[in-house]
Amino acid sequence: MKLKKDLVLRKIAGENIVVPIGKLSQISPMMQITDSTAWLWQQMKDEDFTEDSLVQKVMQHFSGVTQEQAQKDIHDFLDLLDKNYMLENGRPEPKVGVAKIKLTKEQAKMIEKGKK
Repeated sequence: MKLKKDLVLRKIAGENIVVPIGKLSQISPMMQITDSTAWLWQQMKDEDFTEDSLVQKVMQHFSGVTQEQAQKDIHDFLDLLDKNYMLENGRPEPKVGVAKIKLTKEQAKMIEKGKK
């Protein structure tokens, strides 16, 4: 899997913020991440990865973390990214756009009446 290309990591007011741009900004929120997650993001941003490959990178880079904790944290992070359509993993994005609905005068009056 990969990160979607329309995601940018920026440091804003001392915080790491993932910013979706373009069409992705309509379906994905901005997300604040920790410094260690920002390091992981840098490992993910330009290459294919798996959950296991990320666990290996974390285990090689950070001391004092158990493999079980790294697996759980990475799994949870990838799940969060997936739920917010930030991963290129075959999951379709929701449709976004504008729909026009034609109403009769009677239907429009009923809607206006319901607002009061």
